[in-house]
Amino acid sequence: MTLPQTRAFQKVVDYVEQAIAGGELAPGDRLPSERELVERFGIARSSVREALRVLESMELVRSQPRDPRGPLVLPASTGPIRRTLQMLTATNAVSLPELVQFRMVADAAANLMAATRRTDAQLLGLERNMARMRESIPLGYSAFSRLDLEFHELIAVAGGNTLVQLYGDVTRESVLTLIQQTILDAGDREALMRRSVRHHAAVYQAIADRDGRLASRLARETMYAYYADHVDEADRAIMADLVRECGGTVPS
Repeated sequence: MTLPQTRAFQKVVDYVEQAIAGGELAPGDRLPSERELVERFGIARSSVREALRVLESMELVRSQPRDPRGPLVLPASTGPIRRTLQMLTATNAVSLPELVQFRMVADAAANLMAATRRTDAQLLGLERNMARMRESIPLGYSAFSRLDLEFHELIAVAGGNTLVQLYGDVTRESVLTLIQQTILDAGDREALMRRSVRHHAAVYQAIADRDGRLASRLARETMYAYYADHVDEADRAIMADLVRECGGTVPS
């Protein structure tokens, strides 16, 4: 029985996804040519081209016009996940309080692992980031917030956990928006940025001292200090519980 033409492309999409997941296709490999795919799956060339468009949108392959070697299989990418999360945040399907609560958990874990696994070179990278952060304060919140975010990215890398890095990557732009809005809402933006630098310095010192428990607690306490006033009472209570759960202190 022949599949309807509008769904025939899914045969190729499923084949490529399964071949990549199973290790049959690796980054740098080439898919068969359009003609070979037409013959293998018994579908029209238009369906093959539709499948390749879908695979490109998923960032699994890249095609070059008139390339006889076939589409190139790409390394795994967080792009599709990032775009989905950005859309969920933009449409309020994922709220900012939910994002803050997630970051309280993820950043605490990242800090703890970084304190255990960081290298001297990674510690130096954090130190240099903080120096640039201090220098960026007169330049305004945009430059500062990007360096703030970079600080947490460096910690995630130092922690050595791929999933923590992945989720940090896919939430990056949403968190950046949150940081910038918090600074914009502040009555004294420069004071808030200097306060942030002090908090980062405390986290840096805990990681330098390999004190994972302290580094983890500081992540939750800092997130609460910055964002508790931006959420409703129910979400604030959850954030407070997250702080207390790791032995932290919630301001009265």
